[in-house]
Amino acid sequence: MFNNKMIPTVMIVATTFFLVTALFFSAYIGSALAQAKSMNQSMYNSTDSTNQTVQHLGQSANQTGESIKGNASNVGTNISEGAKNLGANLTEGAKGLAKTIGKGLEDLAK
Repeated sequence: MFNNKMIPTVMIVATTFFLVTALFFSAYIGSALAQAKSMNQSMYNSTDSTNQTVQHLGQSANQTGESIKGNASNVGTNISEGAKNLGANLTEGAKGLAKTIGKGLEDLAK
C-alpha cells in the first residue's frame, strides 16, 4: 500500500499542518485578547473622562451659583446704601427748604 517514504512525508505534512494551525490560532486568539483588553482600557478611560467632566461641570455650576449669590448680595447692599443716601439727601433738602420758608415768613412778618 504505502511505501516506506510515504509515511514520513504524511507525518511531516500532518505535523506541519498542525503546527501552522496551532500558531495561527494562538496568534489570532492572542490578538483578540489584546484587542479586548485595549477596548476595556478605552472604556475605563472614557468612563473616567466622563466622570471628570461631570465633576468639573458640577464645580463650575457651584462657582457660578456662588458668583450669582455674591453679585445679588452686592446689588442688595448697593441698593440699601443708595436708599440711605437718598433718604439723607431728601432729609437735608427738606431741612434747607424749611429754613428758606421760615426765613421768608420772618421777612414777611417784618
